[in-house]
Order: sequence, then C-alpha cells, then structure tokens
Amino acid sequence: MGRLKSVSVVIPTLNEEDSISATIDALKAQSIPPEQIVIADAGSTDRTTGIGRALGCRIVAGGLPGVGRNNGARATDSAWILFLDADVLVPPDGLEQALSAAEEGRLDALSCWFVPDVAAWRIRFTHWLSAAYFRVSTHFRWAHSIGGFLLVRREVHEAIGGFDESVLVAEDQDYVRRTSRIGRYGFVRRPTVVISARRFRADGFLRASARWIGIELHRMFVGEIRRPLFRYFD
Repeated sequence: MGRLKSVSVVIPTLNEEDSISATIDALKAQSIPPEQIVIADAGSTDRTTGIGRALGCRIVAGGLPGVGRNNGARATDSAWILFLDADVLVPPDGLEQALSAAEEGRLDALSCWFVPDVAAWRIRFTHWLSAAYFRVSTHFRWAHSIGGFLLVRREVHEAIGGFDESVLVAEDQDYVRRTSRIGRYGFVRRPTVVISARRFRADGFLRASARWIGIELHRMFVGEIRRPLFRYFD
C-alpha cells in the first residue's frame, strides 16, 4: 500500500466492551487494512482497553470525543486519518471505497452514508432522512458529517487545529464546517456504514429525534454548542 493510501484509525471510547471487538474485526477484514488502530479511552471501567490491547490496538488517553480524537491523531503518522466510533461497522471494502471516493472527487475529507443496526421502520426512515439531509446540505455548503466515520487528510486536520475541544456536542459538524473552508469536503454515498441506534433505544424515538433537531437548530441560529445544553453522552 502506497504512502498516499496509508490510513490510521482513531476510535474514542468509554465502556464499549460490547461493541469494540466487532468494530476492530471489521477493520482488520478490510480490503485495504489500516496501518494502525488507536483507541483513545476516556477512563473505561469495563474491558474496553483490555480487548483493544489484545487485538493489537494502541491505547492513549481520551476524554470527550473531540479530545480523544485529537489525542489519537497525535499518536499516528499516516497520510489519512479515519475517525471512527466504537459501535460502527465498516463493510469489507469500506476503506477502499472511501479512498477511491476521495481520489475521484479530489476530496480532502469525507463522511458517508449510514444505516442503523435495527429493523424498526421509524428509526430506519429517520436515519435515511438524516443521511439525505447531510448529503444535500453538504452539497449546498452547509457541511455535515457523522463522527462515526470521518476520513481526513492529515495535513488538513493539522491545518485547522484538529477538533475544537470547547465544542461539547456535534463537534464533528463544527470540524467539517471548518475543514470545508480550507479544503474539499464531501458526504459520499459509498461506503455505507452501520451505526448503533442505542440512543433511540435508550431514550425513545421521539426524545432522541427531538434532541437531534434541537442540536441542529441551535447550531443554525445560535452557534456551536459550548455549554451543557443537551444531554448527549451517556
């Protein structure tokens, strides 16, 4: 694998023992496997870090997702960094598809389409609607991403100073908004990753949906969220 295709994966974690093995196994099964997998752990009290070490991952200190992603990125030296959530499953050719999309679109960063890990039609439709909104809004220069799968060139990550650690919620949206100001960012249709719907299961469909809408409206009309206005991290 050439230097320009080298990818390191950074995964922020907190008590993710139920999902981290499947996520890492999916990464190791990639047609273009990552050079390195870094887990930025925010103080897990379960087996998350032990599982990560056993599977060959490097462990660094984490915190809120922005802090963990920045710490993890500093522990890598690859041309590309993939920021991935601990409960996201990437299809076997997902990294290859993402790198091809970046090359074909001359992109400096990208996020991708996503589907939930449940069959409930309301949750699946809500996720489809969100993905469609992210794709269309990005096309019209209101960049959106999923923090669960965010691929970026190292030099662009460093040029914008990484994630803004003062942003408490939707730090990934702030990140791609700043990225799109200095480089080319895209929300692509392929790959399609599977993300966890656990917040919908924990909070219920209406409450979880209302929180997402509230976060977006706050960002649109007030600005990035730097105060604990929304309970988001469990």
